[in-house]
Amino acid sequence: MSDSGEAGFNYGDRVLMVTETGHRYFLTIRKGQVFHSSDGYFDADKIVLLEEGDEIISNIGRRGVVFRPSLLETLLSLPRRTQVTYPKDLGFILVLSGVRPGSRVVEGGTGSGVLALLLASYAAPNGKIYSYDLDGENFPAIFRIAERLGLSSVLELKKGDLYSGVEETDVDAFIADVPQPWDAVDQAKKVLRGGGMFVSIMPTVEQMIKTSERLRERGFLEYFCGELLIRPWRVKQGMTRPHHIARAHTVFIVASRKTNADNLSSWTLKLPDGLK
Repeated sequence: MSDSGEAGFNYGDRVLMVTETGHRYFLTIRKGQVFHSSDGYFDADKIVLLEEGDEIISNIGRRGVVFRPSLLETLLSLPRRTQVTYPKDLGFILVLSGVRPGSRVVEGGTGSGVLALLLASYAAPNGKIYSYDLDGENFPAIFRIAERLGLSSVLELKKGDLYSGVEETDVDAFIADVPQPWDAVDQAKKVLRGGGMFVSIMPTVEQMIKTSERLRERGFLEYFCGELLIRPWRVKQGMTRPHHIARAHTVFIVASRKTNADNLSSWTLKLPDGLK
């Protein structure tokens, strides 16, 4: 970063601007530059003098407020070439997996790195996320983001096969975002500590069935198998109603806990309190 603003921001900072029309813009503050948008243009030399949450007016009179992007906003703004994992699913994955500061987690495939970076932020400062991907095409971009977020010492990107090439042992959680998660179950059984959590995400019913059956056959105790639905509302006096567009089905999530038993296929498994 170069020159420092009198309050709040520095030149070189990445900021989020939300305007009165509902648009959200990510921009980097550059000295002498203006940011052009559908709400008019905003002067970077004025933004750098603001405090977080302050208001700014465009050249055409549109109002906006400026923030430092939250972790989730940063991650959701990343370019994506793979299946999108939405916030409602990301949060539930964190809860199910039990990731917290100091956790050691195997995760894969890395894809755009959204889940790996989120896990790293929760395992920091002394935990470790080992993220596996077959080709590692996105590793350089993901590592740059990890450095920017202060997570480079927590996230380890590894080119390898989640189905058979995991090198770690005694990890707290194993999270599979791969086409055939049932084929990762044996590897998870091998590398998880006793009581460690296996969590996988998948788009189809057939994948969910195969994964759930394989987990039971390998002695995992099922905690959850299903999907999350979310319905946002538009709130305005006299006009409050659900939004016309909602994220209903996105992915199926399967979560099971490692036991030392060989096979639990014959067990009657019921949802834990809070999940039923």
